Amino acid sequence: MKKLKGKFLTLLSIALLLFLSACSGSNNASSTPKENGKGGGSAQYGDTIVVGVSNAIGAINPINTRDLGAITLANILFDPFFEPDENMKFQNKLAESFETKDNQAFTIKINSKANWTDGKPVTSEDVKFTFDLLANPAVQSSGLKTLNVIDGLDENGQLPKGEKSVKGIEVVDDKTFVIHTKKPTDPNYLKGSLINFRAVPSHILKDKDPATLHQDPFMLKPTVSNGAYSLVNFSGESSVELKANPNYYRGAPKTAKLFFKVVPQANITAQLQTGEIHINYPSTGAIAIQDIEKVKNMANVTTNDPKGYDWQEIYMNTKTFDQKMRQAIAYAINRPQLVEKLLKGKAEIIDGPYTKIHPYFDKNIKNYQYDPEKAKKLIAESGWDKSKPIRVNVPIGNQVREQSAVIIAENLKAVGLNVQVQKYDFPTHMQKGAKHDFDIMFLGIPYQIDPDVSTFYATGATYNFADYSNPELDNLLTQGKSEPDPEKRRVIYDKVQEILHEDLPTLSLYSDFLMGAVNKKVKVGQPKQFGMFYNVNEWQIEK
Repeated sequence: MKKLKGKFLTLLSIALLLFLSACSGSNNASSTPKENGKGGGSAQYGDTIVVGVSNAIGAINPINTRDLGAITLANILFDPFFEPDENMKFQNKLAESFETKDNQAFTIKINSKANWTDGKPVTSEDVKFTFDLLANPAVQSSGLKTLNVIDGLDENGQLPKGEKSVKGIEVVDDKTFVIHTKKPTDPNYLKGSLINFRAVPSHILKDKDPATLHQDPFMLKPTVSNGAYSLVNFSGESSVELKANPNYYRGAPKTAKLFFKVVPQANITAQLQTGEIHINYPSTGAIAIQDIEKVKNMANVTTNDPKGYDWQEIYMNTKTFDQKMRQAIAYAINRPQLVEKLLKGKAEIIDGPYTKIHPYFDKNIKNYQYDPEKAKKLIAESGWDKSKPIRVNVPIGNQVREQSAVIIAENLKAVGLNVQVQKYDFPTHMQKGAKHDFDIMFLGIPYQIDPDVSTFYATGATYNFADYSNPELDNLLTQGKSEPDPEKRRVIYDKVQEILHEDLPTLSLYSDFLMGAVNKKVKVGQPKQFGMFYNVNEWQIEK
């Protein structure tokens, strides 16, 4: 592969994440399975590891996952080509190799041992079939918007009218295919955009009606997959049970069962202490801020130091509020109070789509300060009718976020606004977001390894809940995707941050520090925000 210059070229994209909350969830609990089997081929190890999350998990349709919990599960069932490790570098997974000589034709070899759980090989035809599904406008899917750099796709990542196959996907042989882009593209951008691409079995789905595929039993409960584990039971509000795939191409899992348990955030602490939960997933089941010291002092667990990767954000419906009103809301919110009082100082305030540890973070962007008088002035200038109700949508499950919504509502009321807080379970919350059925919407956003943020801010993008549209920004985002020079990309994304800071379709509230904890019985397996499940087939727990 051609060696590229620039120290940022190792930083790769999570694209779609799009989907998407980092810390919300259901209040439903479920019973923990008993560890009564041998599993893993060794009598000294238990057969079940229980992962604690506080997000209700949405449908795990492999081509249409939306929330982070569902994306995580789908990526365990259906291996992506690459997966980032804790150092934010990609490791090969389903891909055996990735090469390019001109940054426009990218050759990917599928692992030669990769098979579906029914024994059929995972092939390049499966990959091409999946690309064609995702690009088909008739198919309900997460789409290929972030991969619209591929030849044969329009700007929305879809097939032009009359086309049935993506021209830029070339099948070489059963285990080799080539992705052709419209023009030279940063290989790291392409890798990152493929992070949540999951090939589906063409021999199972090829005769299905694309328009009704989302209703097919396979999409509701996949029965054939290629990952380390396969699905046994799915109840996204309470639990998901997986069983080991004994023929997994990267080695049979050493633990027979993996159990995702959905509980309120406060219960994660309690059940770590009792041993009902063995490990938490920080991105969707972080330790509550007020419990950090308690968990650190537990004798039966070990913890890691929390870092500010992810952040909490509010979307402001651009059809409800003009620019002055959006800026007024920013000035009205007392973010320092949220960090100091509610988060005990274990967070930091940011403005924009990157946290301070991101290499593309623009240090020249100055945060909106708490200034209620300036907020009142902007409200008056906008001509806002203060009697008009403002619907503030908040997902349940994350205690700190729910409490922050109360404080923010009081901040807005203090400048004369008529605020009505509305709480929803996470799947309903996301559905309302997709329909722009809110005025202000709370959401947790996961760290983006690559600086591309088109999935959140491009016109019509999947997670553009604010219904924001700016042609200048759209043009910059398009340039940023295909620019192979990292220094030129920096100039582009500095401008992106300037525009977003001025237009303010969203406001970052704080980047909270997410801590992980794991029972000392778990000998292999660590809570991480990146790469936690890369080696899930090697996880082991003592009886």
